Amino acid sequence: MKKVYFILSHLRAGGSERVFWILSQYFDKSIYDVSLILLDSRNPFFSTDIEGVNIINLDSVRASNSFFKLRKLIKEERPYAIFTTGGHINTLLSLISLFVYIPKLIGRESNVMDVMTKLSGIKDKFWDLFVPFTYKRFNVAVCQSVEIRNSLANHYKIPQRKLVVIPNPVLPTKINIITHPKTEKKIIIIARLAVEKGIIRLLRMIEILPEEYSLTIVGEGPLEHSILRIIKSLKLSNRVRSVGLVSNVTQLIASHNLLVLPSFTEGFPNVVLEALAVGIPVVAFRVGGVQAVLKHNFNGYIVDPDDVQTFANCIIKACNQEWDHEAIKADVNSRFGVQQVVRQYEALLS
Repeated sequence: MKKVYFILSHLRAGGSERVFWILSQYFDKSIYDVSLILLDSRNPFFSTDIEGVNIINLDSVRASNSFFKLRKLIKEERPYAIFTTGGHINTLLSLISLFVYIPKLIGRESNVMDVMTKLSGIKDKFWDLFVPFTYKRFNVAVCQSVEIRNSLANHYKIPQRKLVVIPNPVLPTKINIITHPKTEKKIIIIARLAVEKGIIRLLRMIEILPEEYSLTIVGEGPLEHSILRIIKSLKLSNRVRSVGLVSNVTQLIASHNLLVLPSFTEGFPNVVLEALAVGIPVVAFRVGGVQAVLKHNFNGYIVDPDDVQTFANCIIKACNQEWDHEAIKADVNSRFGVQQVVRQYEALLS
């Protein structure tokens, strides 16, 4: 059997972590010997008890401390293919590939890098300098969306022959929507609490919405304390709650009327798939991946970037119309079902 490695910094909550965690489970185990390689095994959000998947903990915590451990592991075990995701991990593997032979080295890009870098700090700007070198060493770069592919091709001059668009997978669920009195309008956002997610501008929208509109914020991140202060200063404490990380995300989504995505940039938002998988509509700004998932007025609304007033109006419109929840679920599973996405990843190894 061919050894396949999926390399991650950790298994804490995150979109890239979720995708590799799912892919590792659904790869064909009659052909591939699959391992998840974790640089930091502490405090996993996703289960590490995965049938048929080897978990290898390097316990090096940071990518910068992992070079020699990873090089040794790859040299001794000689995997046929390595999938890696995240700027610093991708760069790390490109460097290691100078010293050990990796037949198939496949990087996954999760952000529209040139946009994300403008919103990021010095650390991310530093890693951004390595993007062109990194992808010279890769056989393939998996792009979550057309927007990511265009960014890598146009901004970083990565050859088109190396770029392939594969969306993220959605898992089927039997969770049912919880209905509410028409006087309650419950909105949810699930995101890392960071600048690029647009949570502060969302709070400004909630402030101008009628009193029956409430918001649940799910996630952790560097803006957590700032967000709590703004909630208090806007006198929204009775309408907005921040619950941190939760394990039953899909169940929580199903107890709301609407999921919102006020982000300034995205690669391919997993949370949109999770909402649609239970039949909950989505209102989102036109950012990376959204146009591939949302169908205007069928499973939600797409709003032009920075048009905050229209976004707020669409929240009201979405919360007051009847949606075909079963049709929404069937549609997203037919287009992004886990089996067909995994087959696309496996095809890269043919």
